[in-house]
Amino acid sequence: MRKAWSALTARGKTLTLVGLALTVLTALAGERDVLVIGLVLLLLPVLTILFLSRSRLRITCERSITPGETTIGSELTGQLSIVQRGRLPMGLVMLEDEVPAELGERPRFLIEEAGRDWRRTLRYPLKARVRGRYHTGPLRVRLSDPLGLVDLERHFNATSDVLITPKVYDLEQLRLAGGGGQSGDNRPHRIGVVGQDDVLVREYRRGDDVRRIHWRSTARRGDLMVRREEQAWDPSAAIIIDNRVTAHAGNTMTGSFEWAVSAAASIGQHFLDDGFNIEMYHAEGSLNLSRVSGQRESVKHIMIRDLAEITTKPTSTLKEGLEIAVADSMGQVVAAIAGRLTAAEAYALARARRNRALGMIFLLDVDSFGSGRGGRRVAPPEEVVREREHVREILIGEQWRVIEVRNDKSVQAAWEELGAMGVSV
Repeated sequence: MRKAWSALTARGKTLTLVGLALTVLTALAGERDVLVIGLVLLLLPVLTILFLSRSRLRITCERSITPGETTIGSELTGQLSIVQRGRLPMGLVMLEDEVPAELGERPRFLIEEAGRDWRRTLRYPLKARVRGRYHTGPLRVRLSDPLGLVDLERHFNATSDVLITPKVYDLEQLRLAGGGGQSGDNRPHRIGVVGQDDVLVREYRRGDDVRRIHWRSTARRGDLMVRREEQAWDPSAAIIIDNRVTAHAGNTMTGSFEWAVSAAASIGQHFLDDGFNIEMYHAEGSLNLSRVSGQRESVKHIMIRDLAEITTKPTSTLKEGLEIAVADSMGQVVAAIAGRLTAAEAYALARARRNRALGMIFLLDVDSFGSGRGGRRVAPPEEVVREREHVREILIGEQWRVIEVRNDKSVQAAWEELGAMGVSV
């Protein structure tokens, strides 16, 4: 009874109440001619409900989103193909598709009349505002009889999936001079056979062990020369992304975490295209890209899809992910994208480099990504600024290449800054 009453429109409810009142009053007054009118008004909405609910109403819907996978900030198109194959025409038809707020507003369509074998293709725009995997649907259909007395609601079970991936930028090859490191050469080399003097010795750099000075070459060239330890080239790299919720600020597309994810994806793609094997670490472990067998294109595809769904975590430390990165000791290069760090966290991160030849970190000025009331930038307290500078000094002291990133610096600009620092990767 309650469901039947809720299915009535305002017009249907009014007609039912008027018919009921008229029936009762005319029955008491003995007015049989008017009683018939009251019964008609009373029974018409009831019969309409029974008729619509028992009629063989058949509506089919096919749905899709194009494209099914796209980058954040892109435009998408939802499509609904609806066919009415019922025996009877429908009156007013209202269509509403379930759409998550991350993709836009729920589309609503109003069709005044749908006859037999009626079909319609409906399209609506969507916007990829936030990374992640989303579902649109199911479609909700509200049907009305031609007199507008009854509304019936139908739900479809089918949904459409869409994956919003981070922006990935093409990064330039950096082929500039390297700096000093553990073995006196802080960048990985593809070592070739080009002569003893060119391969095994190089100019002395500040910090080199004096015991490695090559006196014969020094006497011949007139400048201090040191032996360069020949080492096998291991084309692999470790990438660390800080995904602690406390380490980031800002909203979705313009937040510091979105910048970090985009940078991680871009650097990962760069290394893969350059023939590296990679692994990516975060606060709670790794993406376990080593599980992917096959070509590097397969690894790239899995990496992008995993990064599309990575989120910030409530954990307060990078300890778990860093321990795995240290244990793996993978590759000669480690690249980190970090948000807010304390001095203790900076030392822990610095240890992840260990025997790797090159350590580089994109240190985000998180406060520049955050907004105060009214969208205005709020200057961080002095102690926050001092802490950030202290972290930077620690990492530089541990022979990391530090790139400071504000909200107005692009991923490509930060990468090119490495070249200005003399990094070749």
